[in-house]
Amino acid sequence: MNKTKTLKQEIMIWGLALALMIPGIAGCENAGAVADTEDSAAIAAEAIRPVRAIRLEKPMGASVRSFPGRAKAVREVNLAFRVAGPLVELNGDTGDKVTKGDLVARIDPRDFSVQVKTLEANLNASQAQVTESKLQYARYTNLIKENAAAKATYDQVKAAFEMADARAKADKKNLEAARNALGDTILIAPFTGYINRKLVENYETVSLGQVIVSLTDLSSMEVEIGIPEDLISQTGRFNDYSCEFESIPGKKFTAVLKEVGKNPNLSNQTYPLSLILNPEEIFAVRPGMSARVTFTIAGEDQEAYFQVPAQSIVNDDQHKTFVWIVGVNKKVHKRYVKTAGFSNSGVEVRGKLNAGDWLVTAGASFLKEGQTTRILPAAATTNVGNAL
Repeated sequence: MNKTKTLKQEIMIWGLALALMIPGIAGCENAGAVADTEDSAAIAAEAIRPVRAIRLEKPMGASVRSFPGRAKAVREVNLAFRVAGPLVELNGDTGDKVTKGDLVARIDPRDFSVQVKTLEANLNASQAQVTESKLQYARYTNLIKENAAAKATYDQVKAAFEMADARAKADKKNLEAARNALGDTILIAPFTGYINRKLVENYETVSLGQVIVSLTDLSSMEVEIGIPEDLISQTGRFNDYSCEFESIPGKKFTAVLKEVGKNPNLSNQTYPLSLILNPEEIFAVRPGMSARVTFTIAGEDQEAYFQVPAQSIVNDDQHKTFVWIVGVNKKVHKRYVKTAGFSNSGVEVRGKLNAGDWLVTAGASFLKEGQTTRILPAAATTNVGNAL
């Protein structure tokens, strides 16, 4: 009787324990399912990349091109002495006008004058020696013909004359150099212009080749731009150049082509193109001013140009330039382009682009070919409703 009772009690205890374990097992299974769901959601979220994009507007006219540039003086030179010494005269200050032929600076000529006088005396002495040895040489030339002098004596006289003549020629060259050095103690303006910089003060001792002043010729003004290599072959069809300056609003300056550089700029691989502004219009233009140059290309039949934000441009491992275009299926695809110019509004590019294409402008560096994207809404321009 007691054994039967005890057995029933044990069965009841085991049943109770089993009932308590079942919810825990179910909870573990549910936790695993939730974890799997979260992993799947994370993978899906990673696969769909949020980006910002804009719709390309109507392309720029292919026959009109525009590039940033900078004004520079037609001539700007650094003036320096060809001799060294202490300054005794320095004329003009920064911004002063100087006329061609004006004295800009002078080095103390004292030591140079002494050198000239010394070499003049040496030359006089050597020339007198030449005169005397020449007479001796002529005399012994006649005597040797009559066999009235020894050959050895004749050779000595001849050698003495040749040495005296060589010494006189050397003294003459030295005197010429000394006179040139004396003349180089004055620094003359090579053209009419303005003192751009003055790098020394009067009474300083200057060395050979040390820049004294920088002289700028403002009688003519240039503007230099950089053009891409794909336009180099078309420079013969460039027309109607005009320049606008940010610091001179509302004024458009006409210009003519001066030259196209043969070597590219190493920083951006563009070729320098220089223009000369109309001299009658340059009254307010100064070197260093930022400009925008516009011109037309006669008979151009190339692809149209689009203006895109700079942050949308990406370079691959081969240094080729491309942008990302979002397709109708929300997947992105590379479109290789060539840059044609730069402006405050963005970069001018050409390639297989069409008006209405969605161009990725933020997040472009993290995308992969064929990746699915989600275009984020445009940023609010106001803070209504605390949207920002």
